[in-house]
Amino acid sequence: MKREKLIKSKGYNVAKIQNELFRQLTEYIEKKGITRSQFAKELGVSKGYVSQILNGDFDFKLSKLVELSLAIGKVPEINFKSFEEKTTEKKTVKSFERKIYFLHSNNYSFHSSNHIIEIRNNWGGEVKENSKYEYASMN
Repeated sequence: MKREKLIKSKGYNVAKIQNELFRQLTEYIEKKGITRSQFAKELGVSKGYVSQILNGDFDFKLSKLVELSLAIGKVPEINFKSFEEKTTEKKTVKSFERKIYFLHSNNYSFHSSNHIIEIRNNWGGEVKENSKYEYASMN
């Protein structure tokens, strides 16, 4: 899939935000040396809810994203760019495993070869077909 089509994809953009939230939450839990149960108690939510978020099985309101971010001492920022500006950027993924945090999610399966990543949507949601992306362009 070409970069131009990728950045216009709702699924890619949602997953990118989910990945960053997952990374931030995981980093917070690891830095504090706490369990998921302790983190859930800190947030005032169930352990199941925390597991749901960390397994990539969520799509919640913007207000919840802000709430979770503030709970871990972070201020979320959203940066809007034009399609043209984004497609001309020359960024590459430094570490494939580092950028694709929802690899462990039950919702997607990944296969990569020759700088192509194939993402399969296993939950039957909005994306009806499998997608292939050049992961060197996914940033």
